[in-house]
Amino acid sequence: MGPVGDANKRRDVYKSNYITKLGEREVSRNLKALVWLSSLLVVTGAIALIVVAIVLDDNHPLSTLSPVGRQGRDIAALINPIFIVAGVIFFLVQGAVLALWWRYRVSGSESGDGEFGYYEDGEFPEQIHGNNRVEIGWTLVPTVLLAVISVFTLITLFALDDVEASDEDMVVTVVGQQWWWEYQYHLDGNTSTPPDIVTANELVIPVGVDVPLDIKSRDVIHSFWIPKLNGKRDAVPGRAHDWVIQSEETGRFRGQCTEFCGLAHGYMKMVAVVLTKQEFAQWRDNQITSADMPQEGTAAHEGWQVFSQQCASCHVVNGITSATNRGGSGTEADTWDIYRELSGNDAGAYLSQDTLVAGAAPNLTHLMTRSTFAGSWYDLYLNADSHLNYLDLPENGILNRVELEKWIHNAPERKPAAADELRGMPARSSLSPQDIDNLVAFMSTLD
Repeated sequence: MGPVGDANKRRDVYKSNYITKLGEREVSRNLKALVWLSSLLVVTGAIALIVVAIVLDDNHPLSTLSPVGRQGRDIAALINPIFIVAGVIFFLVQGAVLALWWRYRVSGSESGDGEFGYYEDGEFPEQIHGNNRVEIGWTLVPTVLLAVISVFTLITLFALDDVEASDEDMVVTVVGQQWWWEYQYHLDGNTSTPPDIVTANELVIPVGVDVPLDIKSRDVIHSFWIPKLNGKRDAVPGRAHDWVIQSEETGRFRGQCTEFCGLAHGYMKMVAVVLTKQEFAQWRDNQITSADMPQEGTAAHEGWQVFSQQCASCHVVNGITSATNRGGSGTEADTWDIYRELSGNDAGAYLSQDTLVAGAAPNLTHLMTRSTFAGSWYDLYLNADSHLNYLDLPENGILNRVELEKWIHNAPERKPAAADELRGMPARSSLSPQDIDNLVAFMSTLD
C-alpha cells in the first residue's frame, strides 16, 4: 500500500474513533443533563404539590388537613410531624444525591484531551466497597425514627378507640348498604330495642359531643369515613364495630365510603351535619314525629296514590305506609318498630331479599329536612351549601326539582346501579310527567 496509503488509513481510523468519542461524549452530556433536569422537576413538583394541597385544602371536602373534630385533630397531630420529618429526609436524601453527582461528576479524561462527561479507558477512579460507620448509621437512624413513630402511633390509636368517652347516652347505629348509609338513633343508648329515629344519608349530631357509633352492614363490606371528624371504620356484615365521632364546629362535613363495594362505590357518600345543642334538640323532636296523610283532592294526595303503588313496596313513611304496601299483612301504619330486627350484629332488615338484596330502602318520613338524596350524591336543595340554617331548608331551601324528578324517572341513569340484580333503585319510566309532579308534591310534605 505504501507510506501514503498507510498514513491515509491511520488518519481514517483516527477520524472514525474521534467521531465515535465525540458522539459518546454528546450522549453522556445529554444523559446527565436529562438526569439533572428530571431531579429538579421531581423536587420542584413535590414542593408545588405540598403548597397547592395546603392552599386549596378548604376547597376539598375530603381533606384531612383541616380537621374540626377532636379525633380528627388527634390524627392530624400524628401525621403532620411525620410528614414534616419525611419531607426533611426527602430533601436531605435528594440533596445528597445531587451533591454527590456534582462533586464526582466526570469533567474530562486525566490525559486532558477528553471533554466533559467522558473517561478514557483505564482512567476510572478508585473503586471502593463498604463503609461500616455509614452502614451502621443509616441502619440505626431509621430504626430509632420508626420506633418513635410507632410509639406515638399506638398512643393515637388507643385514643381513637376510646369509645366510652361520650357525654350522652345516645348511640347511633350506622348501617351501610349498596349504595347509601342509614342512621338509627337510640336516644337512651339501648341498641337492643327499636330506634327512636331512622334517617338516611346525613348523620346529624350536636356540636362538642362525643357521639358513639355502632357500625354495621346489611350486604357487603363498606367503610365509614368523614375525614374532618375522624378516621375510617369498616362496616362488615355480621359484625358491629364501635366508633365515636365529634366536632368542635358546626357545619356540614362530607364523607365517602372507602371500601370498594360494587358498581356505585364511588357514588356512595355521606354528610355529617353538626348543629348547636339547641338546634339538635329541635331537629330530634321533629324527627321523632310521624308524617301526616295529605288532604284528599290535593296534588300531594294524588302523589301519595302514586307513591303507594310505585314506591311504598320499599320505602317507609312512618304514619302513612304499612306492611300491606310491602306485600305483608296488617294495615297498621309503620312505626320505628319495623327496625327491631336490627338488634345484634346481623343488621337485619324489614324487606325480603327478593325485593332488595340489602333488605331496606331509605326511610322518607322527613325527607325534606335533609340536604342531599341518592346516597348524598345530589343536593336536595340548590342553596344547601349556602349559609342557610339547616333547620330552615324545608321552608327557605330552593328544591332541586329537576334533578329529583330525573332521579324518580330513571335512577340508574343518574347513578350507577344494578337494579336488575335488586341492588339500587329501579327506573320508573312508566310514570307520566303528571305522576312525577304529584309525587314531588307528596314528598314536599315530608318535613
